[in-house]
Amino acid sequence: MTDQKVGWGALFRDGLGLYTIMLNLGIGLHAVDVFIVTTVMPSIVRDIGGASYYSWTTMLYMVASIIGAATGSPMKAKFGARRAYCLGSLLFLMGSVSCALSPAMAILLGARLVQGFGGGLIISLSMALVSELYPESLRKRILGLVSSTWGVAALIGPAVGGTFAQYGFWRGAFWINAPIIIGFMAAAWFHLPERRDAATPRAFPWRRMALLSLGVLCVGIASDWKALAIQLGVISSASEIESLIVQGALILAAVLMVWQTLRLDAAGTSKLFPSHPFSPATTTGAASWVFFLSSMTHTVIGVFLPLALQVLHGVDPLTAGYMTASLAVCWTAASMATAHLHGRAASAAIIAGQLMCVTGLAALAFGIERVPTFVVPMLNGLVGLGLGCSNLHVTAATMRHARSGEETLTASSIPTIRSLGIAFGAAAAGVIANGAGLTDALLPEDVSHAVLAVLGIGVLAPVGALILALRFTALVAASGATTAIQDRARSARDSAGATH
Repeated sequence: MTDQKVGWGALFRDGLGLYTIMLNLGIGLHAVDVFIVTTVMPSIVRDIGGASYYSWTTMLYMVASIIGAATGSPMKAKFGARRAYCLGSLLFLMGSVSCALSPAMAILLGARLVQGFGGGLIISLSMALVSELYPESLRKRILGLVSSTWGVAALIGPAVGGTFAQYGFWRGAFWINAPIIIGFMAAAWFHLPERRDAATPRAFPWRRMALLSLGVLCVGIASDWKALAIQLGVISSASEIESLIVQGALILAAVLMVWQTLRLDAAGTSKLFPSHPFSPATTTGAASWVFFLSSMTHTVIGVFLPLALQVLHGVDPLTAGYMTASLAVCWTAASMATAHLHGRAASAAIIAGQLMCVTGLAALAFGIERVPTFVVPMLNGLVGLGLGCSNLHVTAATMRHARSGEETLTASSIPTIRSLGIAFGAAAAGVIANGAGLTDALLPEDVSHAVLAVLGIGVLAPVGALILALRFTALVAASGATTAIQDRARSARDSAGATH
């Protein structure tokens, strides 16, 4: 069965319907939460205090979700798919309930760590199950549907959070998760296959996880280190030069720790990443760079576009949020529209998508002050269209061309690599903005310089992704040609054997 002969309805036939609903529901819980929390944070601070830790609710959740995603493969190997999925759901439930009951910011931050770990674990296991449960002919369809979940979350998340905030019940934004998670967990327990690996790893990779955790934490606090240091009484103030030095050192430390994690992982058991995860010589390595750089692309936009819209264009926060969400909506639309493509058409979509990302981000960088306000979400949407056209097909091809025996590991590592791109992208954007003169005063001139610098330098990310995408499609084409030759040779041998 080829991609051309299957429709969207096939995702709900032959026993796949429940899995399709479960996967999208699990990813949807994580996605909606991301958009809800940013909307209700002002209400949370007014109620329980902790304004100095405002950004930590998102940063700690992100750090924990990266670690949770990285543990997906070892958890699945040790406990089996069903138990690991339920564990992730239970942690997400515990985190959500704890957030709803939090009497102080410190408790809320701890709860966000638990919630983020559970969400990351669910995302990683979901990608692994896509590789295991769905035939190749349906993978682009299910990945397109998963992408639509993020688009829906971008639309309803701010509305749900805003509604709870408006009625003075921010805790409801977390309570609303509880019945959904309980139903999701029950469905996973009774219907997911066990799928425990035949050879269970002897030891969990604690050392590598600790090293990766420290690296992610370093990059997570890089853009907000000064506030943390002042709160802890380490410093009373710091100059811009000192800030840049510390931020650079934190990012460098993070790079070294992640690199060391990959080096140890290559020689260890119970792997977190597939073989040669960032080598441009392999399809998996080239794809990893595309995922990483694509995540940096949309992160530099997501971090500073709302600020630019509010300060430079006078847009209110809620409208700015929805204008920024045009990227996610267009990403979904492009994924759904191109899911039927395969072969050369899919490779063309990958390259065209990256070209759109370069064009859209470059236009945003140099036109953010010059173009009318309504053009800004259109350019943002162009980047989303590019990401939707490209990432879906890169993901499907990465799963298809994964190294033998590493198919599930490769699939489960994709969310981790994407999240690493988000973390490094946010940190780099913060360093660039501070270096360009952005201050807490948020003066229009300072914001203009900072946004131009962040988006202008940020264009290097989609340019790099385009170069690696060209490399990736070339490797995929070569792999396909080799497979075709092997198939013809095998067919010739079979024919010769039948003749004799």
